[in-house]
Amino acid sequence: MFANGYVGSTEDSQRIRKLDKQRGEQRKKFEELQEKKRREAAGLRQFGSSRSEAYEAAFKNETVGLVTREEFLEKRNTIQDRLAEDELRERLEAEEAAAAEKERRKKEKEKKKAKAKLSFAADEEGEDELQEAPAAA
Repeated sequence: MFANGYVGSTEDSQRIRKLDKQRGEQRKKFEELQEKKRREAAGLRQFGSSRSEAYEAAFKNETVGLVTREEFLEKRNTIQDRLAEDELRERLEAEEAAAAEKERRKKEKEKKKAKAKLSFAADEEGEDELQEAPAAA
């Protein structure tokens, strides 16, 4: 490491080794960040593709090679059916989630109303007691 004619004290060599180690750690962190960015960018590109493109790719994989017209049409129809079923299922799930959210909000409103009624009733009872106390005195 220091055979290139470097003449220095042991403190200098220790400092150089320490800085080399730090530089190596920084390089490693930088490479990890670069790899992480590449993976995320690939995920974003994949996210940008539509579902129909994914089904088209699946259709291409299923129809590799020579295929008769009937097989081609049958596979295309099954892919389209799967696409329609998936869209229907997602729409139903979205509707169920919306209904559940609406129900949750409704329950929260009812709880707030019930709590408000109870706290108001407690305030009235407190006022009644205060009014009765001076009358008794």
